[in-house]
Amino acid sequence: MSEGAINRTIETDVLVIGGGGGGLRAAVAAHDAGARVLVLSKGIVGKSGLTQTAVTGFQVAFGYADPRDNPEVHYGDTIRGGYGLADPALARIFCDEAIAAVEDIESFGARFDREADGKLTQRKLDSSQTYPRSIKKGDSLGTPIMQALRREMNKRDVPRLHEMLVTRLLKDGDKVCGAIALDFQKGEIVEIRAGAIIMATGGAGELFPVHSNTPDSTGDGYALALNAGADLVDIEFLLMLGHAVLHPATVRGVLFTFQYLLTKGAKPLFNSEGESFLSNYDPEGNDNPARHIYARAVYGEVREGRGSPHGGAFFDPGSVSHETLMESLPSQTKYLEKFGVDMTQPIEVGAAAHYVCGGIKINTQSQSTVPGLFAVGECSGGPHGAGRIGGNSLTEILVFGKRAGAEAAAFANAQGAGTPNSDEVLAEASRVTSYLSRKRTGPRPNEIKTRLQKLMNDYVGVVRNNEGLRNTIAEFERMEREDLPAMSMAEDNRVGNYDWIEALEVSAMIRFARAMAGAALLRTESRGAHYREDYPELDDENWLQNIVIRHTGNDDALAFETRACTPGPEYTAALAEAS
Repeated sequence: MSEGAINRTIETDVLVIGGGGGGLRAAVAAHDAGARVLVLSKGIVGKSGLTQTAVTGFQVAFGYADPRDNPEVHYGDTIRGGYGLADPALARIFCDEAIAAVEDIESFGARFDREADGKLTQRKLDSSQTYPRSIKKGDSLGTPIMQALRREMNKRDVPRLHEMLVTRLLKDGDKVCGAIALDFQKGEIVEIRAGAIIMATGGAGELFPVHSNTPDSTGDGYALALNAGADLVDIEFLLMLGHAVLHPATVRGVLFTFQYLLTKGAKPLFNSEGESFLSNYDPEGNDNPARHIYARAVYGEVREGRGSPHGGAFFDPGSVSHETLMESLPSQTKYLEKFGVDMTQPIEVGAAAHYVCGGIKINTQSQSTVPGLFAVGECSGGPHGAGRIGGNSLTEILVFGKRAGAEAAAFANAQGAGTPNSDEVLAEASRVTSYLSRKRTGPRPNEIKTRLQKLMNDYVGVVRNNEGLRNTIAEFERMEREDLPAMSMAEDNRVGNYDWIEALEVSAMIRFARAMAGAALLRTESRGAHYREDYPELDDENWLQNIVIRHTGNDDALAFETRACTPGPEYTAALAEAS
């Protein structure tokens, strides 16, 4: 097998990169629109990705639990939860189309919990929801959604490729026309030609040592889009949750959504002195605030010396009966007990990276700023602004997945397949295979990744400041300049060489991390999921602006641009009430 050569070429109309819920919903929609579709994933298509792990709920304003709820109220909550930076048109779409999305997924065979009268059960996670709105299926909501989407994929016999890492998007002029991927089952370099591409690659939790994502969440989609010329937006807003289990190590990072137990009489989160503290950190004095407040509050207690032994706070599942635990959080309770957690005693919970609120900037057709490149789910940006309220991610992937699939099929049909630059194709194949001939003396990919994760955790995590961000950006630049060129691998075989995969991933991870830290440095205020201890106040006078990032085309340089945004009236009304 020759170095630097394309081993096989595949042609399709619509290429979907990512095998989670957003990717599968887009693939079904594109197929139904008459397009040839190919889905590929780093994992197993339909059994990897983040949708499978979803537990908190799926927001849809039926108004069953409270008749005052409706899509307009849902929209208002979303705009307020985005702290004025969410794109009103995008937020309006997924709030208005959520009911139809539920009807779609139920027509595919998904079933959710219902009350005795047959209406869907709806519950409230925290103060970000005006009324109980999240539908559920036990406490493992992603499972029925993924099962239903897999069935639809199988009915349509949509082609799929597993264990494929996309390393570059190809372009014909200004529009995308395909991708280069590494098939790490076979060790082959594959060229895929497509009339349109849908990015559904999920998030970037693996940038942090503790996160709630799957291990393949390395931010590939952001870096691929950035390198293809697409704009990123709002990526400084990283949702850190405060309800990840910290100990024992076997369950570190597992989410335990104890908020649902608070209405059942559970004791609120408390510190090492036995004191409840959340209301001290929430501007509205709430004991169950929006999720990003939890992480900041736990961080504050730890820094003041009132944290738990492993850097968190305490929740006592024993403050409710075991029957209540099994009724409200059965899967989570069983999982923790399986790994030896005593659910009659307080457990340590703390911060974990969970969700990038921004991403690839999209319009109402789910298209990025690059023609033919669409995005859906966590890798997309615009619908959530500075903060995503609980349960809106599943709403978004089903609404925009359907939209992205239909729009990508229409684009591919109208534009046809382009022709990539053959020199760029061969150059990328050479770049990817060049890792195999590296010397064995430099730092290994996992060493560089560990260094990256520590920097992100210490300086780009829950609390940020000018000095930490500047020093971290300088270190990322040094790593790109020195560590990555010197990076070595343990072996040079092509099949199942996970050092090879990790080397390609960590190169993209550093690039995206540098972009996130740069945006966080530029935003000199605290808003939503972004907290600057040197600028602790929200600054609407100067910072009702989105930060847009793009590749300048000059080596690896990034350009940061601020754009004033017009928030929905729901946000300005909330400001008036607060004043």
